[in-house]
Amino acid sequence: MNVKGVLTLMGFAQKAGKLAGGDAAVENFLAKERLALLIVSEELSEQRQAHWQEEAEKHGIEAVVLPATKLEMGLAVGMSPRGIIGIMEENMAEAIKKKMQD
Repeated sequence: MNVKGVLTLMGFAQKAGKLAGGDAAVENFLAKERLALLIVSEELSEQRQAHWQEEAEKHGIEAVVLPATKLEMGLAVGMSPRGIIGIMEENMAEAIKKKMQD
């Protein structure tokens, strides 16, 4: 898994305005059916990871667990620590999933 590559792509998504960071923003965009992928920090508790997996399934999208801390994820997107990131753009989501397979 190319964690650095995933974090870089998350930064690009943020610059393009195609990223939601944090619980409230992700829940808001999920409700509007505007997310293509959820990225969950491995640092979240198993209960929170399971919650986001269920939310993703309910909305027909994929949720992936990234082996990165909340601080690393937040820094990658120019925010304070974030345990959950939503990607809005389908092409960016596919590029991130590909990096996770590298």
